[in-house]
Amino acid sequence: MKYKFLKYKFYLVTIILFLTAIGSLMKKEYHHMWNSIFIFFCYLVWIYIKNKGEIYVREYIEILVIITVLLHNVFGQYFNLYMTTEWFDKALHVFGTFSFALFFYSIIDIITNISDKPKMFTFIIISSIGISSAAILESVEFILDTIFKVKNQHGLTDINLDLIFNLIGGVLAGVFGAFAKNEPLI
Repeated sequence: MKYKFLKYKFYLVTIILFLTAIGSLMKKEYHHMWNSIFIFFCYLVWIYIKNKGEIYVREYIEILVIITVLLHNVFGQYFNLYMTTEWFDKALHVFGTFSFALFFYSIIDIITNISDKPKMFTFIIISSIGISSAAILESVEFILDTIFKVKNQHGLTDINLDLIFNLIGGVLAGVFGAFAKNEPLI
């Protein structure tokens, strides 16, 4: 049953990213097309690493990351919600930082076994991971804007609001991780 779910999840993500890439190509939005291809390549690398059995991340955390990526790629870029709404970008910053903070914490925990630390330590680590990864994302957006002459960032206010919503997502992930650590969730 679990194998069928994983197989269908893989097919669903593949089809969605393929259709988004084709749609972006037809709209002549080549940077969105390459974004879809890059995301799919990263997904394949993750599947390979996961299948080797060296790293295990809980299924719900992986699904949160997949939802984040698909929301960004399909709704944010393809359907242009980044430009047509004010709330989508901010909500995705919170949700994405939350998802990726838990994801990266899970990987770090496998490597270092830090999950047996006190709740406050867990909160600080997960929040820091979320905030740091979000700051790196903002730097990547700036680099992409500079190199490819696209507009991921829309001025200082946009960047500062992104960082604030990333902070909220990181703190929420820290709270969730700290209180869920006694449960078999993380």
